[in-house]
Amino acid sequence: MDKVAQKEMANRIKARRESLGFTQESFCEVINLSVSSYTKIENAFQRPALNTLIKISQHLNLSLDYLVFGTDSKMPSKNIDAETLNTLFRSADNDKLLYASEFLARIAKIKDKL
Repeated sequence: MDKVAQKEMANRIKARRESLGFTQESFCEVINLSVSSYTKIENAFQRPALNTLIKISQHLNLSLDYLVFGTDSKMPSKNIDAETLNTLFRSADNDKLLYASEFLARIAKIKDKL
């Protein structure tokens, strides 16, 4: 993610947080993140980790697509493309990637049985 895209994402997060009436401090309590870490995200000095981005998305009731890419849809997309997956995977650590891989393998086995 380049700096411009990161700043745009930060602006979307901040605008939605403010529209819901959260202060930075109160929102940090909700998502269980330090104010200093959150401030870095909202000022585009730091990209959020995947699990943090998911928490932000859930508590702001915005799709990850909207937060990351600024698409018009504010509801979760039913389709996911390779670029979206790459963005999500780049922000995840190895343990999360291993867990996701195992989960997808289990889903594939279940689907094969259907």
